[in-house]
Amino acid sequence: MMDYQIKHITKKDATPLLFKHHYLTNISNGFRVGRNYGAYDGGVLVAVCIFTGFPVPQLFKGIWGVEDFRHYDQKGFFELSRLCINPDYQGESKNTASWFVSRCIKKLKDEMNSEGGRVKAILSYADSDYHNGTIYAATGFKYYGLTDAKYNIWVPDENGKRLDVPGREEKYWTQKSRGWKEWLDKGGVKIPRGIKHRFLITYDPKLKKQIIWREKRWSSSE
Repeated sequence: MMDYQIKHITKKDATPLLFKHHYLTNISNGFRVGRNYGAYDGGVLVAVCIFTGFPVPQLFKGIWGVEDFRHYDQKGFFELSRLCINPDYQGESKNTASWFVSRCIKKLKDEMNSEGGRVKAILSYADSDYHNGTIYAATGFKYYGLTDAKYNIWVPDENGKRLDVPGREEKYWTQKSRGWKEWLDKGGVKIPRGIKHRFLITYDPKLKKQIIWREKRWSSSE
């Protein structure tokens, strides 16, 4: 893979590979795009790496203690929100994934610099139900433990997604993001989300000193 060409790609370019091989396809309705990169073997897209902005502004308070987080300048802060490599190519080298991520980060930093900005930090999560973040640990990310347990609220809906909920006869459900108490009163159920491993690279020297999250020892057995 080390000889492959990395290019900018569109959401349309990325969709077939992600929908076929990325684990979130089964639990998510779609994906966001931002700075999107793909690795090509000739004319074939074999890997996708997508950087988007931070998913919620509250992270600036949680990570660095920024009180006015809703008005904080969010330029230069990215989440590595999608990473996917065609399994047929992933086995070529045990370093394939880390090589690809490193190249994409370098490309992102070079482009930001050429635009008069800079990358200040990159965040990424590894869903504990699917993987433990070996790629991120091998690419220079610091490990900050697991996220807190959270829940999604699902309500019965004949046009929704099929779920097996113990003790309930309903087969089809729709997820609700707000008003959880109201939906629980209407027959909804709380279903735990998968907890996630947290990884972060902080490039800004000042922000490195302000990190509130406690760095932890990462192990491949986590």
